[in-house]
Amino acid sequence: MAQVVFIATTTTITCIAQGTIGDVAAVSGGKGFADAALAEAAAVSGAAGHPLPDAAYVALQATVAQEGSPFAPSMYRDVLDVRPTEVEHVLASLGRAAKRLDLSAPLLNAAVVRLRVHNQRVANASRP
Repeated sequence: MAQVVFIATTTTITCIAQGTIGDVAAVSGGKGFADAALAEAAAVSGAAGHPLPDAAYVALQATVAQEGSPFAPSMYRDVLDVRPTEVEHVLASLGRAAKRLDLSAPLLNAAVVRLRVHNQRVANASRP
């Protein structure tokens, strides 16, 4: 489940903020935003019975706070390249888990909506 938390966290950060991890970390409020996204994803994972080990949490927290990092998860690269994303497989499923567990996950849900809108635009553009 650590992989799901990693993907959900980095995708939420980059797709909402529309920048790489380093871009987000470099601006005022960026690290706080990244911390909030990580806390949300880790809380859902933990409540679902898959707590993120402390060492993995600390490592991921350091990763999303790296100013200058060029890292961009695949879903953000898909957005940039105007390709459909796999939003339903990771982010939306985690969002559904949050709802089932009665947890608030506003950042995760915002990223899901953002990527669904993107996917709809891609699909509409490919229709004759």
